[in-house]
Amino acid sequence: MSNADDPFWDVAFREFQKVDERHWVEVSDPCGAEREFIVTAYGRVEAFGVVERLVERAPAVDGWVFVALKPAMGFTFTTMYEGKLFEPAQMWFLPLESASHPQDLGLRIGIPGLELADKEKAHNAVLVILDTALGELAAAVDVQYVEVSELPMEPESHGYIELPEPAEYMAWRK
Repeated sequence: MSNADDPFWDVAFREFQKVDERHWVEVSDPCGAEREFIVTAYGRVEAFGVVERLVERAPAVDGWVFVALKPAMGFTFTTMYEGKLFEPAQMWFLPLESASHPQDLGLRIGIPGLELADKEKAHNAVLVILDTALGELAAAVDVQYVEVSELPMEPESHGYIELPEPAEYMAWRK
């Protein structure tokens, strides 16, 4: 079961989805003494409670740790999304505020070299990046709106902040 391509995982995933189709699982690579079996709702806040209850009831299995919701991993990674490489370390964010909902936080993520044709792909990739970097709970609860744009020249002069800092910004904002 150490190989993600093992047919066991297809069967396990199908059985797991019978519990609640909103849930997915991610399995860590085999390194070290324990592997993680992460149960995620992919940001669907209404499904978080079921995820947490499932993990609370998970049996003890040698070599495995069951985790409810994707934990925060920081921004020191790259991700390939639909054949395109996205590098969070190269991205910046601009906090967006709404006059009608001042408690809500929006983020405009500036991506170097973003082309109009890739905007939807980039938006979906950024949602995955925020989920992974901030953790599923924080990404779903603390950020209400996300958009992507081409990163302007001299982003600091436009109010942008380097992407690895939104967790600090969100803590300051609260």
